[in-house]
Amino acid sequence: MDEKRELESRYLKDKEGYFSEEQRDRTKRRSREMAQRVIENLRKQKSRAQAMKYFDTIVAYDGDRVAELRQFRKNGGKVIGTTCVMVPAEIINALGAKPVRICSGYYECVHPANELLGDAGLCPLVKSTLGAKMVSSNPLMDVLDLVVAPATCDGKMKLAEMMEDWVPVVMLNIPRVKTGDTTSKLWLEEIKYLIRRLEQLTGNRLKRKPLLEEIKKYNGANRAWNDFVAFRTARNPVVSGQDAMIVAQASQLDDIARWTAKVFELNKELGTMAQKGLHAGEVGAARLMLAGSPVMFPNFKIPSVIEESGGIIVYDELCSANRILNDPVIIDETSLKEVIRALAERYFFPCTCPCFSPNDERTTRITDVIKTYKAGGVVFHILRGCHLNNLEATKIELTLRDMEIPMLKLESEYDEGDIEQIRTRVEAFVEMIKAREKLARKKRKKKGSVPSGGSNPEQ
Repeated sequence: MDEKRELESRYLKDKEGYFSEEQRDRTKRRSREMAQRVIENLRKQKSRAQAMKYFDTIVAYDGDRVAELRQFRKNGGKVIGTTCVMVPAEIINALGAKPVRICSGYYECVHPANELLGDAGLCPLVKSTLGAKMVSSNPLMDVLDLVVAPATCDGKMKLAEMMEDWVPVVMLNIPRVKTGDTTSKLWLEEIKYLIRRLEQLTGNRLKRKPLLEEIKKYNGANRAWNDFVAFRTARNPVVSGQDAMIVAQASQLDDIARWTAKVFELNKELGTMAQKGLHAGEVGAARLMLAGSPVMFPNFKIPSVIEESGGIIVYDELCSANRILNDPVIIDETSLKEVIRALAERYFFPCTCPCFSPNDERTTRITDVIKTYKAGGVVFHILRGCHLNNLEATKIELTLRDMEIPMLKLESEYDEGDIEQIRTRVEAFVEMIKAREKLARKKRKKKGSVPSGGSNPEQ
């Protein structure tokens, strides 16, 4: 099957030299510059933990992790690219391969895809990911032996089909309706199919003990992550939302045991910083939650504008950050069959991707998080062409309205052309949140000044 794929081009393979070397070099250079610029900007943040530098190196363009993966492949290992948080990394690791998420946040990579796709309304994340492979502009794309792509939306489904011109792809059919007797069975069969394909690629058989060991590692990562996000509940958090995204996305590239150890080191430093009264952002920053479409490094346009405008992202509901490590695997029985079932359930039922219907869990999770993290407002980010998130934004806004929590909906592309318009809207939203909080403090103070058992003379 792979030999046939090499002989045939279903879509866009650059067999005739369509892209010039100048364009390839330009895309690589600008992508590298973009990543460096974002990291440099992050390192200018107030009171940033020194331990964050490690995570910067993991997500960096052609960073240390890419060099490790090249050597791993040279030694006979297999690298598996993923396009979604619904791919069980534990299975990939247990079979001796390395999982890496390949969703691209590079602006320049959109242009090669635009030249051949001809769909101006297609999701820019999809175009950037495809463009990065077309012109080999992201070194991570050149170390892949296989791509695993859950069909969560039309864009990613066709992205997977197009990428088969360059690399073998396993597409996973996502049961879109979570209710009913057949849903869990269908998803479990998809996971079993994935296991067979990975076994064929690696030459290894999935065994119970290595799988349990990997689950233990990822559950340990979950604990480290939960300790990390706890720092964000403080009135003046010691870590920014942007840094939280860097840490989360590094987990999908790095060796998970090493990542976990580094997060514990980071947590220790953050604890010391918190005791000293240090904090990210300004005192009294507007506490905001970020939700909606994925925000992949280095496309940090939205979170950077928020945190440069007097806001602080205390939590996010993104498949590119908090949703990566939110839920541990719960094992009741330790037979291989039941462990695989438990894994399948962990990667399916807690997922609040807008591809699901009904998706009431997402609204419930957002409202619960707002209360826990005391968010004063929600910024709902939508990538152009992300129709599912656009539809869900309306439902979520209505729920938030009942809670008297304001929501700002922002639609964006993969470029800087709209940044000043976005900044203007975000600044106004942040000022409104601060004004609401100031008014609420006055009301609390006024209420608290009434003597116990007495009466308010203004009543």
